[in-house]
Amino acid sequence: MAFLIDILRRAPLCGAFFLSTLIIPSFSHAVSCSPCSAGMLEVSSIYDGDTLRLEDGRRIRLIGVNTPELGQGTADEPNAEEAKHLLEILVKRSGGSVRICMDAERRDRYGRLLAHLYDHRGDSINRRMLKQGAGYLVAVPPNLRNHECYKHAEKEARKGEKGVWRLPVGDASKLNGNETGFHILNGYIKRVGQSRSGIWLNLDGGLALRITWNDWEGFGIDDPESLLYTSLEVRGWIYHRNGNQRIRVRHTSSIHWLERE
Repeated sequence: MAFLIDILRRAPLCGAFFLSTLIIPSFSHAVSCSPCSAGMLEVSSIYDGDTLRLEDGRRIRLIGVNTPELGQGTADEPNAEEAKHLLEILVKRSGGSVRICMDAERRDRYGRLLAHLYDHRGDSINRRMLKQGAGYLVAVPPNLRNHECYKHAEKEARKGEKGVWRLPVGDASKLNGNETGFHILNGYIKRVGQSRSGIWLNLDGGLALRITWNDWEGFGIDDPESLLYTSLEVRGWIYHRNGNQRIRVRHTSSIHWLERE
């Protein structure tokens, strides 16, 4: 009870999506997540909205969810604290323990276990985070077990302008060239290129989207040149190579075509 009182005191700082998660019970949803029958495991600490540590010392990274970053000596990204508080209360409501179910790929490059989290009732915690707008859907093959379920949850949050969906989508043409990390951006394609490794979509402003041939097969587009001057919304992690900003696009849901639907 003391935990709930403390959460209520902090609630005004946590945004509407956080309060709604606290007081609104779970309802059935049109697109169900896969069930998880694993045993309950105790959580020792929560780093941020998409990463936690189990009592046995293992670090867990939620699959399909990317929440804003807490600052490490710098300012927090908008909604980062709210996302962390939401995960805290979802774990608390589950008695401080969660079920974890793996997918095809078990660890990320940082050695963290990649997992779908569920509470004591079998409800998807990842889905709840997305439904309340705590973060953005990310699809990284081959870990797509609950992708459609998560996609539906994010769609609800975006329609309701919850959490991160109150923030404006960035403009790729206005990047200053120094940005890194996760971004969601609008832009249009000024150049389409092909190489031995895959397709390159160069956006106005200089950002390049890289799609390997294997990943490109999922897009179902016969002629890449048909994308020239197409407007889009893209999400992913910006990295730098040879002085240029790039995003590797791994899945079709990372791009929303604004002129092809």
